[in-house]
Amino acid sequence: MEMDGLIVDFDGEKNVVMYRGIKEYPIGGMIAEYARLYPTELKEVILEYSHLEEKPSEKTLAEFFPWFVDKLKEKIGIVAAVIITFEFMDLVADMCKKEMSNPDEFFIEIKEEDSIGKFIFEGSGYSKLGKSTNKQALLSAYYWYAQSYVAFKHSFLMLASEAEYDEDQVNAFWSMFSENINFQHIDFRIANYEGKFHSLYTIKSSMSLLLFEAAHCMDNDVKFTKCANCGEYFVPEGRIDAIYCGYPSPQDPKRLCRDIGAQVTRANKEKNDIATKEYRKVYMKYKMITIRHTQNRDAKEKLSYLTSEVKIWREKMKNGIVTTESFLQWLEQFKE
Repeated sequence: MEMDGLIVDFDGEKNVVMYRGIKEYPIGGMIAEYARLYPTELKEVILEYSHLEEKPSEKTLAEFFPWFVDKLKEKIGIVAAVIITFEFMDLVADMCKKEMSNPDEFFIEIKEEDSIGKFIFEGSGYSKLGKSTNKQALLSAYYWYAQSYVAFKHSFLMLASEAEYDEDQVNAFWSMFSENINFQHIDFRIANYEGKFHSLYTIKSSMSLLLFEAAHCMDNDVKFTKCANCGEYFVPEGRIDAIYCGYPSPQDPKRLCRDIGAQVTRANKEKNDIATKEYRKVYMKYKMITIRHTQNRDAKEKLSYLTSEVKIWREKMKNGIVTTESFLQWLEQFKE
């Protein structure tokens, strides 16, 4: 497979990704989409490959990467698919070099406290990084890739969110536009097609993608919005006051957040209103008992338990950990 990275035609106003066709993104849209990735999704895809138990060879690896990028494209989109596949290719190529200096520094044992490594290698039959089989080599590449994605996601949140970050972290990021410019792995070419000249950029890593987009976001004062339905960041197109993104919703992957977000919000508000109403009934019941019967220790203890636990329940409902229905069921014990 001929692939040297993610090829992007940038005209100063939008990005056009070129891979088996074209896909257009607003400035900032590529990193917003990439930041939606959950790296845990990759393990299932890797383990579907049919030649995992064979030794790494040009033949099996040449078959793997075209298969891999197509699988990922269906699951997580073209930007993430190409960036991930190219990073895997780069990592596996370095790993399989005949004269690899200090292999023991790279092929480490997975430690008990290494949660990323434990997840990746669990059930694989391997407890260390290596290249004895395609499975071990690809899982090792996965391990190293996961580290780079963590750095990408952290830096993306510095750019997209309104949270305050440590000054040293911010300075480290901006240094990649100055003294650490070598961290940028981006090629540039000018091509002529359709009767016009085009600026083509080939982006070769997660962090390079972020740096490419961050510079243009700053130049164009791009603002990221956190979707009111799925909670992921996106760049509004059309209406700048949009609060719902155009990606599959967590409630129904066949429908977009912008299509059902308002409906979901209304439904959740109605549920929350019911929950609040029922809680107030119970709260007032025990509050009145403690006022009228100041010696009623049982009522005081129940009221104290109710008011402390409801804070936990509200936080869990807000984060989608528990449902309104389960909260209402929990309240039943106070109505007896």
